[in-house]
Order: sequence, then C-alpha cells, then structure tokens
Amino acid sequence: MDNHRKGRRDGFARKKIDHHKSRLHSNTMNAPTHPLIQVVYCSAATNALTRDGVERLLRVSQKRNKRLGITGMLLCAGRSFLQVIEGEKKKVDQLVSSIEKDDRHRNITVIIREPIAKRSFGDWTMGYADLTKVDVEKIVGINDFFLQEAPLTAIDSGRARKLLDLFKKGRWRAEISNHIGGEGSAWQYRLNGAFPSASAGRPPVGEPYSFAFQPIVSVTDGSIFSYEALVRGRNEESAIDVINDIPASGRPGFYDQSCVLALHWAAYRGLSTRLNLNIMPSVASSSPSSIASILKAAQRFKISPKQIVLEILESEFIGSLKDLSAALRDYRSTGLLFAIDDFGAGYAGLNLLAEFQPDFLKLDLRLVRDVEKKGPKQAIIRGIRRTCMDLGIEVIAEGVETESEFRWLQAEGIRLFQGYLFARPAFEKLPETFYGPG
Repeated sequence: MDNHRKGRRDGFARKKIDHHKSRLHSNTMNAPTHPLIQVVYCSAATNALTRDGVERLLRVSQKRNKRLGITGMLLCAGRSFLQVIEGEKKKVDQLVSSIEKDDRHRNITVIIREPIAKRSFGDWTMGYADLTKVDVEKIVGINDFFLQEAPLTAIDSGRARKLLDLFKKGRWRAEISNHIGGEGSAWQYRLNGAFPSASAGRPPVGEPYSFAFQPIVSVTDGSIFSYEALVRGRNEESAIDVINDIPASGRPGFYDQSCVLALHWAAYRGLSTRLNLNIMPSVASSSPSSIASILKAAQRFKISPKQIVLEILESEFIGSLKDLSAALRDYRSTGLLFAIDDFGAGYAGLNLLAEFQPDFLKLDLRLVRDVEKKGPKQAIIRGIRRTCMDLGIEVIAEGVETESEFRWLQAEGIRLFQGYLFARPAFEKLPETFYGPG
C-alpha cells in the first residue's frame, strides 16, 4: 500500500473516531445515569393565546426546561395543548405537579406516564398550529410541526410519536367547552315524584339479611330510572360479609330467596320504576328455576317483568359463553331486561358482548374513577360507548363520586348514572330524592 493511500485511510479512520466521539458527546443526555420517564398529557388553555403570549410561553418554558434537563415537545392548536416531557423522574414529576396547579390550564389529562430507556427528543421545542409560515420563521424556537408534511421522521418511533401525529389530525384536543360547568355549579336535590301505594305487605324479618336500594338516575330528564337492590346484613353489613357467612351448598338457594325478598321490599315501598337485581352467570345459564321464581314473585307483587333488569356479573363469569347467551336470549321472551355489570373488571368482556347484547352495560367503577384526568380510561370508555351505540345498548356509569367524573362522562354522551355523588343506598327504602344538576 503506498503512503498516499495509507494517509487517506488513516485520515478517514481519525474522522470516524472523531465523529463517534462527537456523537457520544451529543448524546450525553441520553445516558441513563438517573431513571428517565416520559409523560404525555393534553390540556386546554383557560384563555386564548396571542402571538405575544406564544413567544412569552416559549421563552419561559425553554429556560425552565433547559435548567431541569427536560426534553420533549409542546403542541398548541387553538386553546388545546398536547405536551411530551421527558427527563429524570423527580424533575418530570415536579414539572407535572406545577402544571396541574397552574390555573392557566384546565382539563389536564395524562395519557402516558412510563419509564423510558432513552430520550426521544434532543431538546425541548414547541409547535403552534395557528401560526403562519411567516410567523414560524420569525419566532425563534418555534418549529414548523404543523406546516411540514412529514414532521415526525426525526423523532424516535413509539407511542409519543403516534400521539403527536394524532393531535395534529385533531385527536386529544381538550377544549374548555367540553368541560361543562365546575365543582358545585347548579346542583340541587331533586324529587323523583310521589310513589304509588304499596302493592305488598311488609316483608317478614326471618332472614339474616335484607336489602338497601340505590337509585340509577337519568340526567336527561332528572328522574330516577331504576333502583339497584344491594344485599345487606340485618345490621347493614356488606354483601361480601353476608355471602361469606353462607356455606357454598346453600348459595344457590340464597340467590333464589334473596331476589324474591328484594322484589317484596320494592313492592312494599311502592316501586314505580325499574328494579335491578344481581344474579350470578351460573344461575342464569344453568338454573331456569331461579328465573322462574323471580317471574313468579314479580307476578305476586304486581311488578311487570319489563320493570326487572337482571344484572349479570361479568367479573364472576366462568363457563360457556354460548350456553349463557343462549339462556339469556330465551329469557328475553318473558319481557325481562338484562345488563352486564362491572364491564371491564373480568376477562369475558368483549367476548361476552359479542355473544350476547344486553339492554344495558354498566361500566366498572375502576374505569370511572378519576376518568377526567386519565387518558387511557378515556380512550377505553369512548371505545366502549361507541360499540354500545352501534349495538343499541345503553351505558350506565356506576360508582360516580365526583362532579368532575360526572361531567366528563356526561360530555361523552352518557345519561344514566349511579354512585355516591347522586345518592347512597338506603336500607330497606327507595330514596325519593337525589343530588343532581339543576
């Protein structure tokens, strides 16, 4: 090899080493010396941003994020924000906490919060949909995310990249108009109306258990849509305590007798709405005599089968979906209505829904809890509701405890609610009033 070629080779090798060192130096922020996390959230600005406001926000945020070692991207479209922030766990959590307390933001919804192996962004940047190309060129630090045809090629593939693209296409935009009212606004106790006279005498006090009744309310017309019968001990012990005291061999008979007792109490209290009764899937699929006893008791207490909603506990399902759905379809000819209870809590879920379409579907309370600030729950509930709309099924949100939960669910089109926000279960009584929007 001649000296000229050797010199070229050595020079090329030095350039590769220098380039490698340069890359190592430029990626020092990616070194996982401290645990890294990535948070993606959307929110809405309380007030519209002007161009001066955008520039001010950009300057302040860039300075703060550089000091904290925060990288990511903030996108703005109108009054909607979507931000990806990544960095050391402690510092990211500190930033998110300050954002949640900032009254310039509303409807803060966390979509992703998870550990990451490395950063997807080299620094922190901002894109604003309402700026023209001229504005973008004039404001230092603003990127042209909304103006480029393919703005994501420089960002690592992953969920954050997909969410940024979805936001550009109009998803995850948290508008203030979607948040109806605020805590404590225009709520009052509402009277359901006078109950008719009792259609049965007072139930005997022979069993070690009784029932409490909790209303399911319709916020469309401010009425009580139904009551759920909840088994309780004589001293108002929980349903779990009552059932645990019953030997396994006696439970089939307990389910039959308890439904009859619930109907008796409802008739004694002058039921004029629907009544929701909980039954086990095994009872529904393999015990026709249990359903027959419910229908016989309903006739005795002058309650129409069309007033009775049998709630099948999805979380308790074990067995053949086809056998259960076939049995439920047969019972429909009697006029009985059906609901899948605690939907999302068990493993049957969508497979059960594919085999049998109930009249009602009750969202599991764990899906409802804090839904107004939990992005994954919001996406799941939107999907469930869309499926139910397509199948003609009414969704009931149960376990609603806060106005924020209620208002998010109402804005998504849900009209039937149950939970402590509206009324607590009343022992051996049908509550005549509930707390609701005025």
